[in-house]
Amino acid sequence: MKAFEKAEAAVISSVLSVESAIIEVYPVLKPEMFSHPDLAFVYSAACSLYEKGKRADLVTVDTEMHRLDEKHWKDINGVAVLNDWMIQLRHTANLKQYAEEVKRRYMLRILSGLFGGLKGKADDFGTSYADLIGEAEQKLLSLRETCTVGKPLRQIGAVAQEVLQMHRERLETGTDSMRILTGIEAFDYVTGGLYNGELTVEAGRPGDGKTAVAMHIAMNVAMAGKHVCFFSLEMTALQTLNRLFAGYAGIDANRLRISGANQADLGRMERLAEDFKKLPLYFDHTSGNSVANIRAQVKLQRRKKKCDLVVIDYLHLIQKERSKNETVDQAIGRIVEALKQLAQEENIPVLLLSQMNRNSVNRDGKLHLPELHDLRDSGVIEQVADCVYFVYIPLKNGVENDPVTGESLVDVGELWIKKVRNGSVGVARYRFNESYTLISNYSNRKKP
Repeated sequence: MKAFEKAEAAVISSVLSVESAIIEVYPVLKPEMFSHPDLAFVYSAACSLYEKGKRADLVTVDTEMHRLDEKHWKDINGVAVLNDWMIQLRHTANLKQYAEEVKRRYMLRILSGLFGGLKGKADDFGTSYADLIGEAEQKLLSLRETCTVGKPLRQIGAVAQEVLQMHRERLETGTDSMRILTGIEAFDYVTGGLYNGELTVEAGRPGDGKTAVAMHIAMNVAMAGKHVCFFSLEMTALQTLNRLFAGYAGIDANRLRISGANQADLGRMERLAEDFKKLPLYFDHTSGNSVANIRAQVKLQRRKKKCDLVVIDYLHLIQKERSKNETVDQAIGRIVEALKQLAQEENIPVLLLSQMNRNSVNRDGKLHLPELHDLRDSGVIEQVADCVYFVYIPLKNGVENDPVTGESLVDVGELWIKKVRNGSVGVARYRFNESYTLISNYSNRKKP
C-alpha cells in the first residue's frame, strides 16, 4: 500500500468508527480527492449520510453505497472491499493530518494535469499566449478556491476588539477604512459612500448616463488616491478616453467624435493626458469578459495592492457560461452572487451597472419613477445587492421644474436610492452637461 493510500484508508477508517470524524473532515475533503475510486465511493456514501443528518457506520454506509451505485457496490462487494486495505486505525488522533495529506496529494495531481495540458497547448504553433495565460489564471483561481476552506467561527469578543480598533483609527486619523466616498456629495450624504465587502448596483435606462455616473465615481476615487479597476464591456478604449477628454478638457463630445480635435483641443488634451498618467485608474476593455476572468484580474491586482474599488459596466454583457438546463436568469444569478462573493473575499466595494426592464417606461403613472422590480432580472439582484440605486433624468420624464421649489431641472439628474442594507434610502441630485460627459455636484451639502 502506497503512503498516500494509507492516509486515505486512515480517513475512511476514522469516519466509519468515530461519529465525530465526519464533522471534522467533511468541510475539507470531497470524494473526488481520493485517488482510489473504491475509497472515494465509500467516502461519498458517508458524506451523503452526513448531509441527511444520519450517522455513518459500516451498515449504513453499505446501504447507502447500494443506493447510490448498485453496480459499483456489487463489483467491490460493498464495504467488504475495506478488508483489503488492512485498516487498523480506530481513532481520530491524527485525522486532521491524514485529511490534509489526502488533499495535498489531490491538489498536486490536479496541478500536474493542469500544467501538462497547458504545455501541450503551448507547443501548438497557433496558440495565443494571451489566451493561454487567461486560461491558466482562470484554472488556477478555480483551484485556489477549491483549496479554501470556509472561515472558522469567531468568538464575539475577538470581533468586538477588531471593530473597536477600526473606530479608534478612524477617530485618530480622521479617515475611514470601511468605505470610499464617491465624490457625488448628495449620494455620499444619504448612503455614506461605497462600503468594503458590499455589492452596489447602479441601474438605468439606455441614454440616461449610467456609464457617465460610474465613470465620474471612478475618476473621483482615483483622484483621491485609491486604486480603481474599471471593466468596460460596452465601450472601447478609444470611446472611453474620448468621453473623458471631452468632459474634463471641456470639448464638445460630438465634435470630437465626428470632426476630431483642433489645435486648441489638442493642447488641453495633452495637459490632461499628463494628469492621467498619475491616476491609479486601470481599464479592461475585454468584450464579452467572463466573471472568472474578472475575478482573476481583481485578485491579481489586490495582491499587487492596486485595487480598492471595482466597477463593471455592465452586468448583462458579462459572458454567461450556462450549464445544461440552466436558464438565463439562473446564469445571471450566479454572476451576481460571484461578484458579491468577490467583494466579501477581497473586502472591497464592487459597483455593478445593470439594465432596467424594457417595460419599466410603460408603467402606469406620469413620472415613471424607478422601483426595484424595474431591474432586469431583478429577483437575484434585489436579494444579493447591498445597495441599489437608479439613474433618473426628470426632464426625460416630463418634469421640468422641482415640484416644491420650482427650480429648473433641465441639467439635473437624480440617483434614486431604493435599497441600502445598512442605511437609509433617498434621492441624490447631481448636474450634468449636454453630452453626459461631465458630472458635477448639485449643491453643497454637509459631508458625512
